Amino acid sequence: MEIVRGQELLVRVPLPMAAVWAEMQAQVEQLTGQAGLQILRAILEDEVTRRVGPPHRPHPTAGCVRWGKQPGYVVFGGQKIPLERPRVRTREGEEVELDSYEQLQQDGKLQRAVREGLVAGLSTRNYRRAVESVLEGYGIEKSSVSRQFVAASSHQLRVLCERRLEDLNLVVLMI
Repeated sequence: MEIVRGQELLVRVPLPMAAVWAEMQAQVEQLTGQAGLQILRAILEDEVTRRVGPPHRPHPTAGCVRWGKQPGYVVFGGQKIPLERPRVRTREGEEVELDSYEQLQQDGKLQRAVREGLVAGLSTRNYRRAVESVLEGYGIEKSSVSRQFVAASSHQLRVLCERRLEDLNLVVLMI
């Protein structure tokens, strides 16, 4: 708003929105990727806090303690992303597996992302370049992508071949 001679005037400055988006798209994708990683770290930290208590103030009745961090990974955006994972041990010294970490590592997510990308027309050669535009990860070589696609599609093919056909009203069966 601009005030001219006691009156408010609405001033609009046209921006070429498509051009602005084209310039900013890569940065927005990277920002959302970084925000996603922060959320994943918060999920892990939340589980540790529920099991042990807040940092430097563990619950005296908790049977577990924080035990530092170690390198790990999560499946995010169709690739494996390195992430330091918190460690938890029982008071007797046995490692405690984090349920949330296990869920964030499941290859099913990677297989689904690979399958969806390849079905959408992305080749195994170009898959790495497409997903690394958001976050840099690993486990996305073309041979790995091919194996993930075979694993994902073989399950779907098995389900398709093993389904019952008696409920279908088929007129013609062409083999």
